Amino acid sequence: MLLALPPVSYLLLKTPWFYTDTLVTTGIFFILVMGLDLLYGSAGQLSLGHQGFFAIGAYVVAILFKHAGLSPWIGALCALALNVALALSLGRILLRLTGLYFMLGTLALGIMVHAIITVWHPVSGGDAGLGGVPRPSFFGITLTSGISFAVLVWVIALALFWFALNISRSRVGRALRAIRSDEVGAAANGICVMRLKANVFAVSAAYASIAGSLFAVYFGAVHPESFSLSALLEMLLMLFLGGEGTIWGGLLGATVLRLLPEVSGPLHAYKILFSGLVFTLILFLFPKGLAALFRRRKRPQAPQARAGELPVVVRNFDGSLRVSDAVRTFGGLRAVDGVSFELGAGRIKSLIGPNGAGKTTLLNAISGVYPVESGRVEFAGRRVERLRSDEIARLGIRRTFQNIRLFSELGVAENVMVGCDRGSAGSMMEFIRAALPTPGALAQEQALQAEARRWLRAVQLDASADEQVAALPYGHRKLVELVRAAAAGPALLLLDEAAAGLNNAEKQDFKRLIRQLRESGTTILLVEHDMDFVMEISDEVIVVNFGRKIADGSPDVVRSNREVLEAYLGV
Repeated sequence: MLLALPPVSYLLLKTPWFYTDTLVTTGIFFILVMGLDLLYGSAGQLSLGHQGFFAIGAYVVAILFKHAGLSPWIGALCALALNVALALSLGRILLRLTGLYFMLGTLALGIMVHAIITVWHPVSGGDAGLGGVPRPSFFGITLTSGISFAVLVWVIALALFWFALNISRSRVGRALRAIRSDEVGAAANGICVMRLKANVFAVSAAYASIAGSLFAVYFGAVHPESFSLSALLEMLLMLFLGGEGTIWGGLLGATVLRLLPEVSGPLHAYKILFSGLVFTLILFLFPKGLAALFRRRKRPQAPQARAGELPVVVRNFDGSLRVSDAVRTFGGLRAVDGVSFELGAGRIKSLIGPNGAGKTTLLNAISGVYPVESGRVEFAGRRVERLRSDEIARLGIRRTFQNIRLFSELGVAENVMVGCDRGSAGSMMEFIRAALPTPGALAQEQALQAEARRWLRAVQLDASADEQVAALPYGHRKLVELVRAAAAGPALLLLDEAAAGLNNAEKQDFKRLIRQLRESGTTILLVEHDMDFVMEISDEVIVVNFGRKIADGSPDVVRSNREVLEAYLGV
């Protein structure tokens, strides 16, 4: 980034004066769209209210100068603090909404901010806006010329681009893309979904705030019309035109959108029609945005392991499990009806029963996906039935799902790296460390890549490490999900029909991996329909039917139980 500053500064200083506005506004909107891309492109949360944060960034600078005589630098810092605080507080409410409802909630926020600056005449100036905002000084030099201000804008834009790019390529960015792919799967892998979403919402609002403050200072005035729904439409066009999920795609979108009025020439009178035709053509030819033209898949290098070698994970606690009188209902149906059982540390217990017997629901209750309504769940002597799914995962319980929940936004190795990373609490400090990576953090990332490949090598899938998970056959996707869960080094591993759909060779790999995990100290609770597989690998078997436990004991005892034979085996 530092190497880019001299040539960029030179080009800016050589730019004709009549392009200065285009340069400055392109840089400002690039900052704005970068923040939006972090929120949507990484975490999958599309905000329709970012023009509100943009407006606050601009108006706080103007108001504090007009009514308190404060420097624009101080005004920008105050606006930044206000926007971050507002995003953190409202984000915890709005982000409980999903999809269209989140979009409508943020849209209401943007409309509300616009209404306030329009009607608050004594402070905001109402429809007339506020003027007289001065250019700031920088090391004693007042940035009076447009070109000097353009240099400042692009220095800030490049710095923020570097921060955003670091975040997107870090463990935080990987966790955000996991959330975008599957929130339930992300939480089951120890990722604190709500906190991460709230913090990326705040970071995104901070980018909008900085863009708004620069906008107010450059033009010396603010007006409600600059922050209306048309501003929202413009930033969304920039995002999708450039390509969401790339960070730098916003630069392409902002450049095209800001340059079109300059190059339209005789078509200037028809600029809306002309712009619409250009956008339609580009999006038709490049549905993933202009950034798709330059996208190249990176292939990280890492040491290889011998076939079948299982990485060693050190566990500092036991994986014993005790479930007491667990109840979970859905409407009038008692899917889990007073089930109790124990599972000793380092043992394999299989949970069997007819379809609809409540097996998956019981695993969901233990892992916090659907908490029990009554009863107790104790893991390693600690009650966990009231904890969130991500908290339970970070304590040492990991799982696979009946319906595969791999992260489609991540490659095969990246999926396993989520497991190797042991989860993310999603604190703001993690964002700061991601934006400013240290040599230690970079070394840790390389170590995660190496560890992920070793796990894939253990099931002979290392050749697929750089592929997208959707490109894998069904059986391989099952194995990747198992490896991702095992790579976290859980004390307790919950496997929901993990061997279903595997061919005989893949089942042998699966069986070998299960035994190696048990030998390393992992406790395993397994749901499976293959009875030969269950009886061969299990230390104990529990049978449920209609949500109730009907048998619990060794495989030989369960196999000879008359009630089991009638209810499950049909004898």
